[in-house]
Amino acid sequence: MGTETEITVTDGVAQIALPGGPSARLTVAVMTAIDDAVARLAADDLVDILVLRPFGPAFPSGITVPQGGGDDRANTLSGLCRRIEQCPKPVIAVLTGAVVGGGVELALAAHYRLIHRQTRIGFPNARLGLVPSAGATQRLPRLLGAEATLDLLVGGALMPVTTDACTALADVLFDTSADDALGDFIADLRSTGAAPRPTADLRDGFANAAAYQSAISKTRTDIAASPELAPKKILAAVEAAMLLPIDAGLAFEEAAAEDCADTEQSKALSHLFHAEQKVAAQVRRSDLPEISAIGVLGGSVIASQIVLAALDAGLGVRWFIKDPDQQRDAVGHVRQVLQQAVQRGRLPADRMQRALGALRFGDGADLLQDVQIVLRATRGQRGAPVPPGIVIAHCLPGVDARLSLQFAAPAATARVVEVILGPDATEDHRRLGLALARRMNKLAVVQTTAGTGLHDRLLHTLWRAADALVDLGRSPFAIDSALRGWGMTHPPYSLADQTGLDTVSRHPRAEGALNWSGMLVQLGRQGRGGGGGFYRSGSEGDVPDPEVQHRINERRAPQSTLPADQIARLMIGALANTGAKALRDGVVPRSAEIDTLSVFTHLVPNWRGGVMHAVGAQGLLRTTRAMEALDHPDRDLWTPDPVFAELIKYGRSFDDL
Repeated sequence: MGTETEITVTDGVAQIALPGGPSARLTVAVMTAIDDAVARLAADDLVDILVLRPFGPAFPSGITVPQGGGDDRANTLSGLCRRIEQCPKPVIAVLTGAVVGGGVELALAAHYRLIHRQTRIGFPNARLGLVPSAGATQRLPRLLGAEATLDLLVGGALMPVTTDACTALADVLFDTSADDALGDFIADLRSTGAAPRPTADLRDGFANAAAYQSAISKTRTDIAASPELAPKKILAAVEAAMLLPIDAGLAFEEAAAEDCADTEQSKALSHLFHAEQKVAAQVRRSDLPEISAIGVLGGSVIASQIVLAALDAGLGVRWFIKDPDQQRDAVGHVRQVLQQAVQRGRLPADRMQRALGALRFGDGADLLQDVQIVLRATRGQRGAPVPPGIVIAHCLPGVDARLSLQFAAPAATARVVEVILGPDATEDHRRLGLALARRMNKLAVVQTTAGTGLHDRLLHTLWRAADALVDLGRSPFAIDSALRGWGMTHPPYSLADQTGLDTVSRHPRAEGALNWSGMLVQLGRQGRGGGGGFYRSGSEGDVPDPEVQHRINERRAPQSTLPADQIARLMIGALANTGAKALRDGVVPRSAEIDTLSVFTHLVPNWRGGVMHAVGAQGLLRTTRAMEALDHPDRDLWTPDPVFAELIKYGRSFDDL
């Protein structure tokens, strides 16, 4: 069978050992070897039971379709799974490690499953804009019902097999050796006849039809407003599983998968998935220091958010707060948040107690003695008793000569942190920032710059470009509407109101360009928290304020000839231009960092793939021409970086860099 599988036969049990380990994938070569082995052993009179198991620490996994980085263009896996399911001899799958995508589908096609208790399973297909195409939407519901199936397929997270939703996948959950568990199970099988048990014939998950339909209806409501196609196609296939025989259901699934393949969404989401993996790989370095406790300075809102994130990650937190009133309020707020999480069922009570036990606070001279890093998260905390040699990272707006850690908001739950290395930073600062990101379960976007972080640069560009379009006669509300239609959750003027117009107005504009947030500040408007900004806040949400439009029109003549798609093209072009300059200046090494950051800070939607991918998807040449044709005094903003022309010349995009 070559090197793709190894076969041993003992006492009528044929064990097909598959490539195993974190990097093991179900390539076409591996699947062909499995197929040949199953066909040969099914015809061997000396074999009565087949076993699929890894010869490494984990069952092979992966997304086999090309859009997910696989090589299965002809959907070999689907046919293989059906032939395994129809094998005339019992087929047992032994699962260990983290098993995702095609690996789970292969196991679902087996007749029996022995699963180690520490195994986790998942389907990242929806995150790639794809539908599973080897039977997951049809076999999972037969075992688990609709609710757990949709949690796995639409949610996309790795789920421990020991959760109540997943235990029905296992005939045996073992925590001893796989050989012992397999030996006992085969003895039991033989004592009862050792018959095949095709998953296609099972109906356990359909037993409660009302619960099945309720889960379908709930998910349909949850995803109704989302523009993503794959979750809707997955939902339709899971709904069809209860109504159709297996072959018709598999055909339905295949059609749904084809509908999603090679769409702009699947390309964008697949790009983002792999970009995220590249960024996440940095924290897997073996030379990172261990962090068990951190110090946090001050009781600001961002400090409280960081404390909550650190406690959730199991870190010890030493919270130094000078002001007694601020200390009382900040610690009280953290306790209240944790208690509310327990009341709502989001946090077990024992975890809350452990978190509170890991928190020490005060202003004592020895409070920070056992920490590995201190985070300056509030102004006015100078003089804190930080032990000599302990790195202090800057977590406030602005720059630091050594190390800044800019947590995306809200820091308690957001997945990304910018690790910004200033001109005086050392490799130790880099390792320490990465180590903290890993310990807090966050993606680390590492940057090297003497200036502001990349997220701040993108935000400033967003407001600067929007103001330029207003200079040229566009309505701020038309700009927001165009970008909201493009998919931006927080378009520029809605975001300005939310951030506070005084903050937004501090960023300068080019000569001849206006800062419209500054104009509103002069009129006494501060934004959402100060009685209104561009919008009026009311019971129906933010409503465009005609008085603001009137004031703007007094300063320049209104124009309405620019269509929404052109507004979006120009705005995304300006953002990507800032990203291109960051690449040229060496702030980040790849566009993957920019795309990941722009999505996980909610600047652009995930199904657009990030700022740099989006500008390529909308056409670099068309974007370049639109920017160059704009007659606005801020030429630095609207002049495309030379890399645009180079990419256009060779028919490439930022994804190729």
